[in-house]
Amino acid sequence: MLKLSSIYIKGFKSFAMPTKFDVSAGITAVVGPNGSGKSNVVDAIRWLFGEQSMKNIRADNREDVIFNGSEKFPPSNSAEVRLVFESQEGSFSIAREVSRDGLSQYRVNDRPGRLKDIKELFQGTGVGMDIYSIVGQGQVDKVVSASPYELRALIEEAAGTAIYKERKKEALGKLASTEENLNRLEDIIFELGKQRKSLYLKAKRAEKYLEYTQKTKELKGLFFGNIARIEEETLFTHQGEFERIREELKELQKKLVEAESNWSTLRSEFSEVDKEIEGFTQLLEEYKKRQNDLLELKEIYARRLGERENRLIEVSTRIDSLKNEIDELEKRKDEIKLIIDSLNQQVYEEEKLLTSLEEKRDSLVRNYSSREREWLKLQESFDSTQKRLSKIENELERLENNREDTSKRLRLIQTQLQSKRERFETLKEEIESLAKQGKESSDRQKEVEANIRAAKDRITELDTSLEKARESLTQEQNELKRSQMERTLLEKQQHEYQGFSKTVREVFNRRDSFNGLRDVVANIVDVPQPFETAVTILLGSRMQDIVVDDAVTAKRIVEFLKTYKIGRATLLPIDMIEGSFSRYSKIEKHPGFIGYAAKLIEVPEGFEKLPSYLFGNSVVTRSLDDAIEMRREFGFSGRMVSIDGQLVSGGGSITGGFIDDEARTDLLSRKRRIAELSEREVELEKNIALREKEILRLKDDITEVRGYYKVLQEELNELASKGAAINRMIHELLKSAQEVEDEIVELVKLETEYSRRLQESYLKKESLVNEQSALKIEKAKLEESVEAESEELKRQKKVLEELQDSIVDSKLRLSTLYEKQEQYSKEHASILEKKRFDQENVNLLSREMQEVEEETERLRRQVADQEREITSVKRETEDLFSSIRYQREGKEQRLNALQEAEDMINELKEKREKKRDRSHQLEMLIQESQMKLTRIREEIENSGENTADIPVLSEDKLREVKVELDDYENKLKFLGSVDLDAIEEYGVVDREYQELNNQKADLEDARQKLIELIEKTDTKAKTIFMETFDRINKNFASYIDEIFEGGEGDIKIIPGDDLLETGLEITVRRPGRKIQKLQLLSGGEKALVGIALIFSLLSIKPSPFYVLDEVDAPLDDFNAERFRVLLKKHAFDTQFLVVTHNKLVMEVANVLHGVTMTDGLSRVIPVELQSVESITG
Repeated sequence: MLKLSSIYIKGFKSFAMPTKFDVSAGITAVVGPNGSGKSNVVDAIRWLFGEQSMKNIRADNREDVIFNGSEKFPPSNSAEVRLVFESQEGSFSIAREVSRDGLSQYRVNDRPGRLKDIKELFQGTGVGMDIYSIVGQGQVDKVVSASPYELRALIEEAAGTAIYKERKKEALGKLASTEENLNRLEDIIFELGKQRKSLYLKAKRAEKYLEYTQKTKELKGLFFGNIARIEEETLFTHQGEFERIREELKELQKKLVEAESNWSTLRSEFSEVDKEIEGFTQLLEEYKKRQNDLLELKEIYARRLGERENRLIEVSTRIDSLKNEIDELEKRKDEIKLIIDSLNQQVYEEEKLLTSLEEKRDSLVRNYSSREREWLKLQESFDSTQKRLSKIENELERLENNREDTSKRLRLIQTQLQSKRERFETLKEEIESLAKQGKESSDRQKEVEANIRAAKDRITELDTSLEKARESLTQEQNELKRSQMERTLLEKQQHEYQGFSKTVREVFNRRDSFNGLRDVVANIVDVPQPFETAVTILLGSRMQDIVVDDAVTAKRIVEFLKTYKIGRATLLPIDMIEGSFSRYSKIEKHPGFIGYAAKLIEVPEGFEKLPSYLFGNSVVTRSLDDAIEMRREFGFSGRMVSIDGQLVSGGGSITGGFIDDEARTDLLSRKRRIAELSEREVELEKNIALREKEILRLKDDITEVRGYYKVLQEELNELASKGAAINRMIHELLKSAQEVEDEIVELVKLETEYSRRLQESYLKKESLVNEQSALKIEKAKLEESVEAESEELKRQKKVLEELQDSIVDSKLRLSTLYEKQEQYSKEHASILEKKRFDQENVNLLSREMQEVEEETERLRRQVADQEREITSVKRETEDLFSSIRYQREGKEQRLNALQEAEDMINELKEKREKKRDRSHQLEMLIQESQMKLTRIREEIENSGENTADIPVLSEDKLREVKVELDDYENKLKFLGSVDLDAIEEYGVVDREYQELNNQKADLEDARQKLIELIEKTDTKAKTIFMETFDRINKNFASYIDEIFEGGEGDIKIIPGDDLLETGLEITVRRPGRKIQKLQLLSGGEKALVGIALIFSLLSIKPSPFYVLDEVDAPLDDFNAERFRVLLKKHAFDTQFLVVTHNKLVMEVANVLHGVTMTDGLSRVIPVELQSVESITG
């Protein structure tokens, strides 16, 4: 077992000469008059174990511990303290030495060491523990006057739960940081979620568009493939018949040639007929020639007629096609009108719903505010009732204590009257002496109290400043983190060209392949924030134009896009682009004129051509009204845009409406926002550094002021203790003198007075008890009302949150409807323009068709005239033959043969004409089929479907396919314009959203683990604390029972929400008395209770030795005897080094060391118990 053997002091404070104290195995007492240096022994031990507070060892600085010299002795150059211990392994020593030149060192067994080495050497032994192993002057009083939370700290130190508090504090710090990160991440997820929700709708429309497009292609391939097959079969049939007719025409022509040859032969046979017949024959030849000429002329007219009829068919077919297209456009126009009407109705209903939701929200907010005010009133009433109840309980306790005190005073008056009379004269002298001391102490106490108030005010002021500085630092650190996260996200979007088209992203993904590639327009131009919306409207899609150094780079990029089939992009070669800018002085004087767009923006060096190329002489105005007024008044023909984005085009059209803030400036403001955030971060980092320096300065100031405050508080406690002792003695003496002087008369008066007070106390107690009962009932009702109101407020708050979500969804739907309205309005205008163009073509073709029909009709009349003339020639020829028959009866047979030949020729020519007509009809049918096939093949080619394996469909199935195809085409029209890049953009945003959600899940998991760790730490700390508390409380009760001979002591935990944060209070019941709180006991009784508490703590973590410095000062002889018994009992288990003036305590000591001061030096002299009185006197 570890044992303190001796104490060696040299040059420490008043012990200038080497001094040795032998320490007994039991109780060692240090005695001597006041001011002799006894407490310096205690200070020396504290100093050796590393006491950091100079005030605790009654010094102002480090040099004060070195002997400062006296009249006969020079100052010491150093101070040294050494303790020698014995253990089972042998003896060892520890020492500390400090010199005036600032050198300080610790030694273990005369070898240099560190304070840490000494602490490790005594770890687990309890040596050096504050309050327990070394109890200085006034420290017992500090224990008994400690607040409930300071009492708790004593138990915690004994239990060793400080490490759990540190762990909990560290975990709470991590939890706060985690929750802060979680809140920041939730803000980012919320913003990204809105963007994701918007892109989701666009992506779904794009996916539907791709799905419908693919299905339309498949159906077109199937439908037009079958139609092509049917037309090909029809064409093949017509072509076969056409070839057959052509062969038949060839055969007829051959027969006709043979018949004409035969006819020529017959005609030559008549050459030798007489002249009349020859004349007839010549006339017949002329008729024949005339007939052939007429036939050739008829054939020419017939051919021209066929050509005109072909043109007529082409024109009529084209007119029918255009009319069908006009009908389709009319149908689509009606469809779009219905869709627009439907959208307008939806917008109206949605706006009405949004207005209704916002009105409902406003109503709920007003109701919520009203209910909240009611709740606050109820809560105030509840708190007021609670305070009144507490006040009544305190008053009842005070009345009970006063009643007991009054009863005690009556008994004291009755028993002490005789003894006070004998001491009256002596008391009078003592009263005068004590009154003088009391006045001096009171004056000094007032001075110290004033200093304490000033120090407390200064501490409060510094604490407030420190708290404000910490709050500002936390806010700035949080703002810096948020700014860094937002800037990182924006830089990532800018680097990855998010928000730009897929073509632009692909080009800049391969930027290393294009040396002359610069950037997109949106990233090059610098636009002042007030003009971002206006410039965005003017640029439109040109924000995504790619700027390159020269045309060679532009050509390479175009080739790259074509090669990889990525898409199309607009490239601006610096060496080729030229802009046109000219001022218009008239409009510059208009009050609504802000400036030319080309002059409002800034571009880096080398891009000077861009502004005039992009904007020309476009003007930015304050409002749309200003733009309209400028155009009407000055006739300005350039583009004009208002600050809020309403556009007047060069042609006079006006484009305007609502523009979402995020959509209209995102690409332009991104670079500006990054720069703003970077500047703000630099500013915040400077502010944070300054704030941290300010906090360190405030902490140093607080530490300094609190040290000063602690010194003042210690001095005030000493003065209060001394003043209380003086006042108590004066009061007792005055009371005794008054009792002696007034004798029985005064006693009767006092008895009457105290009886009256007791009666008043009973009556007041009864009144307070009644009021307490009524207040408890009122408190229960108020508590129930407050709880009900709280639940109602929570319910209304939840309804408000749900309603706010509905409002956000409604606004998102409205935005989508506005976008659809704009798309269908554009399509409606496009259809009207297309319809007008087709109608003009129909009119042109109709006029052409009328002309062709008139020409065809004229040609038909000419063909008919030729046929009539041919018929007339035939009749004349027949008449001529009849004349020849009459005149040449002998040649009738040849004439018949000639007639038959002539008939055959005519018959063959008629057949030839019919075949030619049929051939012409077939040729027109073939041409029509080929035109249809050409259009069908174009449709098939546009669909991109392979028609090789298309199944053959029946007519019914083909009609079903046509209906389905029309349905999908209508769906595509209903979708309107879509952004196909939205699918990829949504994928990027969704992946980022999911990644952030994963991070959020990780943070929530970390938060849950920290909460569980805190709960486990609390549970462990509570378990250890309660085990230690129960042991200390049990020992405390035992010591109280021993000290007060049957008394009861209890350390109670003040009820609270958190067992680890509630305070403690001590109650004591002396034999025959009621339970009293510690504060209501007398000074001596408090000291005994404090000693009992310290001894209870000793039993938990015992130390090999204890140093007690005048802890028995407040005790009278009776209570000192109780303390002596306690010391003697525990002296078997440990060592006590006691500084005392009490003879009873000296009697129990095994070794006595007398300390006296001569010539300014403290010396140790041997002391016998018989000479104690002379030493202490």
